[in-house]
Amino acid sequence: MTDSRENQGSTVSARLRIVGWIVLTTALALLAVTVSMRSLLSGQVAEAANVGIAQEIEEFRTFAAEGLDPKTARPFSSMGELMERYLARQQPMAGEAIIGQADGRVLAAGTAANQAGRWLAEDPALLGRILNDAKTSGIQESNHGTVRWAKAEAKDASGANGEGHQAHLVVAHFIGGAQEVANRQATMLFGVAAGGLALTAGIAWLAAGQIMRPIRTMSETAASITAKDLSARVPVEGRDDLAQLASTLNAMLDRVEASHLAQRHFISEAREHLGSPQRQLASALQKLNEEDLPRKQRNAIISTAHDHISQMGQTLADLDLLAQSSTPNFIHRQMISVGEVTAEVAAAASRPGAYPDRRFRIAESAKAQAWLDPLRVAQGMHQLIQNAVAHTEDGQSIRIGSAAADGMASFWVANDGPALDPEEACALLENYRSAPGTGEQGSGMGLGLAVVKAVAEAHGGTAWVESGQGNGTSFGFSLPLADAGHGSSCEEDFAQSMASSLGGES
Repeated sequence: MTDSRENQGSTVSARLRIVGWIVLTTALALLAVTVSMRSLLSGQVAEAANVGIAQEIEEFRTFAAEGLDPKTARPFSSMGELMERYLARQQPMAGEAIIGQADGRVLAAGTAANQAGRWLAEDPALLGRILNDAKTSGIQESNHGTVRWAKAEAKDASGANGEGHQAHLVVAHFIGGAQEVANRQATMLFGVAAGGLALTAGIAWLAAGQIMRPIRTMSETAASITAKDLSARVPVEGRDDLAQLASTLNAMLDRVEASHLAQRHFISEAREHLGSPQRQLASALQKLNEEDLPRKQRNAIISTAHDHISQMGQTLADLDLLAQSSTPNFIHRQMISVGEVTAEVAAAASRPGAYPDRRFRIAESAKAQAWLDPLRVAQGMHQLIQNAVAHTEDGQSIRIGSAAADGMASFWVANDGPALDPEEACALLENYRSAPGTGEQGSGMGLGLAVVKAVAEAHGGTAWVESGQGNGTSFGFSLPLADAGHGSSCEEDFAQSMASSLGGES
């Protein structure tokens, strides 16, 4: 199945296919124009011959009915004299033959200068077919090409029948010469069309190359991307469809790179946070196997092992939370009190045995309602508390607070430790911390801050850090008071929630 799919499709390059279709379409159009023009020219040749023949026949009929003998000023007494007089006045056009038959004689107009007249006069078989034809007009083939003809009959005034009392006029047009001129014009047009087609093919080749150049750049960029280097991006030039495609491809590469970095961070954090407790737990278990170990020391080792197991369990829980943060159902919003969540988090942190030798106090509590997930907010706050505990000494105070302003609810944890460098504070929430041994230990956010950032971004908010002289360092996250997709304000949501609860109780 795979081989058959790989063999499907064209092996011709897209550039050649574009040029091929353009050339084929243009060739068909030019061919249609050339054929139509040749047909039109041929039609004009036939039409001109028919008009000339019809005009000559009409003139003869008028002359035969109204013409007078200049010698007697009376109607012609002989059909031969009438025909001679009429033919003497005619000047045939090129390719035109005017032949008269009267008194048993065949007369031609302008035979000395008119080649077509000699052709017809000297071809008794052709002339006989025309005179004997029952039709008054038609088309015949001759040794000199196609002949279009018409004939007319005249009788003397007495209306008598007989050879001496009748005359026949034949007007024929040999259209071969005019048709050759039309064919030469059509051939010239075909040559011009062929030249135009070649020019179109050249322009199409250059244009297709220009159009395909961004696509080739995209292909080269995609080929340069490896598992170790995802930094390559496609240059965006202009604002056309290909520029939009390049922007879309770059956005996709940004997401792939971010996902790749997140995966590397996930693995490195798992290795770091699980590797050290694992080694210490193995060391503790090895000591327990030693003989003659005092009971007090054995209990201390067991307690340490329990701490390491608890630490590993917390790490696994944090990693699981990070893994869930990319799923659509990661958060479940409901209307909550920002101040109540702050108080609950502070109470949990102050619970005996939770964080020994640390003092917690609520520095600020917002009186606002927000459409948030209280469980995820509490998890983020506990991560900030653990981070503050890790960076403070025994007996130091840790402040917990919340605020609401400009449509955002902010939760934060602060300590009085040394101030951070502005660049270092900015990098804490932007870079990933490498695993031990990479030379970048502590350069960016660890597992706890990654959880905080995941919770904030899942709510459509941001995580932040502030540090300054005399104010210590504050870590927090700001979340929208109202869900962007919910379509109503927090106050309206809270009122609806209360109305629903009261309605259900009544």
